Amino acid sequence: MILRYPWGLLALLAIPVIIVLYLLKQKNEEHVISSLYLWQNALQDIEVSTPWQKLKKNLLMFLQVFAVALLALVLSEPFLKTGRQLDKDVMIVIDCSLSMQASDIKPSRFEAAKEDAVKLVESCGVNMNFTLIASGNTPHVLLHQVNDKDKVILEIKNLQADDTAEDIEGTIELVNSLLYDNPAIQVNWFGDGTGANEINSRIDVFDGHGGNDGGFQGINYYSYNGQGANYAITLLSYRKRQDSGEITALSRIGNFSPRDAENDVSLYVDGDFFDAKRVTVKAGESENLYWTGIPGLAANLQCRIDTADMLEKDNEAGAIVFAGSIRKVLLVTERNIYLEKVLKLMPDLEVYRTTPVAAGGLSFKDWRRTGKMSLENSEENTEGFDGNYDLYIFDGVLPEELPPDGHIIVFNPPENRLFSISGRSEYTEIFATGHELFEGLKGDISFGAMQTYLYELPRWGNPVMKNSEGIAAFEGYVGKNRIMVFGFDLHETNLPVQPYFPVIIARAVQELLPGQGGIKEVSSVYAGDAVELAINPGAEEVFVVRPDGNRELIAPPFPATRYDGTSHIGVYVLEQRLENGTIRQEFIVNAPSEREFAFAYAGPGSGKQVTDNMDSKDEIDYENGMSNLNNNETETGETAKGETATGETAKGETAAGETAEGGKAAGETAPGKTAAEQPWNTFSALLDLKMLLLWILLAILVLEWWVYAYGIAV
Repeated sequence: MILRYPWGLLALLAIPVIIVLYLLKQKNEEHVISSLYLWQNALQDIEVSTPWQKLKKNLLMFLQVFAVALLALVLSEPFLKTGRQLDKDVMIVIDCSLSMQASDIKPSRFEAAKEDAVKLVESCGVNMNFTLIASGNTPHVLLHQVNDKDKVILEIKNLQADDTAEDIEGTIELVNSLLYDNPAIQVNWFGDGTGANEINSRIDVFDGHGGNDGGFQGINYYSYNGQGANYAITLLSYRKRQDSGEITALSRIGNFSPRDAENDVSLYVDGDFFDAKRVTVKAGESENLYWTGIPGLAANLQCRIDTADMLEKDNEAGAIVFAGSIRKVLLVTERNIYLEKVLKLMPDLEVYRTTPVAAGGLSFKDWRRTGKMSLENSEENTEGFDGNYDLYIFDGVLPEELPPDGHIIVFNPPENRLFSISGRSEYTEIFATGHELFEGLKGDISFGAMQTYLYELPRWGNPVMKNSEGIAAFEGYVGKNRIMVFGFDLHETNLPVQPYFPVIIARAVQELLPGQGGIKEVSSVYAGDAVELAINPGAEEVFVVRPDGNRELIAPPFPATRYDGTSHIGVYVLEQRLENGTIRQEFIVNAPSEREFAFAYAGPGSGKQVTDNMDSKDEIDYENGMSNLNNNETETGETAKGETATGETAKGETAAGETAEGGKAAGETAPGKTAAEQPWNTFSALLDLKMLLLWILLAILVLEWWVYAYGIAV
């Protein structure tokens, strides 16, 4: 028998107290009776001078002692281990994600899971091999086939939960790969999700050779879900009006619990209280709150839910308000009206144009130093020009030495030492690859060209466009400079008359412009998501200061294109150390509650977030809502990576779907049992005695009442 909570046996101390009460001599009361003949046997007790009496058989006492003993067992939660121990290796999977930090199971779901995992290891045989997997945003194997129980226990105790969402699909793939090598391994999964039924349906069963008769017995799933209430801010976005400069913010409040809730929500601007609202959110749904009149000079927005729940970390979300900054672009061309028109339409760009007069054979430094650049500002304004640009666009020319202070776009470049031309294709059709430049564009992205150069893709390059013969456009980093190469002259194609032409050019420019402070203008990201970086080419070192104060060097080596160390929520700082100073830019990491708790309702097999199930009407309602508030506004900040303002719903099922069967926060746990109620199963069948003992205790209490009521004695 295994006692889950041995401290429950302290209730047995009540047994001697009960016995002492029955040893105490009862005080007799005087009564007038007709005869003392039948009372002779009772005189012996009256004559005793001590307060004690001989312990007699008493059915009530026996029942009370038995009831206390049963109560102690119930508090200890005993489990009877039956059957023989199976000779199997053990795999332990522990969910280390955000939701496991909930406090509806004390001290937290995560700590309770670790405690039970340690007990499982302790109960195993001495010759067992253990595999330990941490299931989080990036599932990974901590220990593999280790035959050292102390080492496994220490590794479990040292596990720490982070603020990311669990990648259940990734964990299942990892488990599948390990089962292929050892199909007889016993999998024990400690989490707070939907349980073994859905996970087992996603597990492939192998015999080591691709078959399905290897003896896999399914997963023992231990669910830690106290059905506590959780409310979260799943979205914080803003837009800035062009006419007044005021900011309008949108926050979305999700209710990841089985009951409707009324929440108090506050908005803070640059750390100062700005406004508060009360909102009622139905169970498993979300509501939007709009905040208007925010000063345009605000730099930081913070939204908080003041209503207490089981998980405080997702009760707060922040967003950085990016101030508009002018970027300088140099267009080097004889004349390209197509590029000039698109560049003029882009906000916050200061465009200069120059002709490549006598530039052949000169390095960039010589080109600029000798004055053989005929500088023309497309805005007819050259005042304040210092020769430093954020982006260079070369049309039909490319200097031998790349500019040190900006990224590069080049059309129809000549032969050079950076990349090799493999050939030329005439009267051809060019079409898009799967590059992010074309993400979201619908239809056939293709156009005709009279001729285009084809390139051998350099090792640092990624294809952007191609035809049937080879690569026609590519991009990548050459040292610290990012370069995007198009092998054709725009005047020799029909690309400029295509409706998507300005979109492609605008995206290419935005993609290559160094971000404000080195970060592409995304006001916040979710924990576990990568932050896309646009580092200044002049940076010598790049650091990230984490919320705990630790400074992490991310470059050199260059290029530094993304940062994926966002495992905890809070404010991060990106530092770029240049020759003449340091550029610092904050970015905020928020809790991925919608993604984390969505799996509870979509199920691990779906691989979708709740937002994937939103209908188009909700998206239209949201966009119209923001448009009605701000007719002249432009979006200056976005929410976390991958979440645009128009891609979310105004009111939808963010926490629980109608078809949900289980959940991390509000659904039923795996076969309807929490960890405390599940059989404590390692490698053999275990019988849960708790409910049985409770029924026996109830029967004893009823019997005791009956004995007392009818005066039955033994």
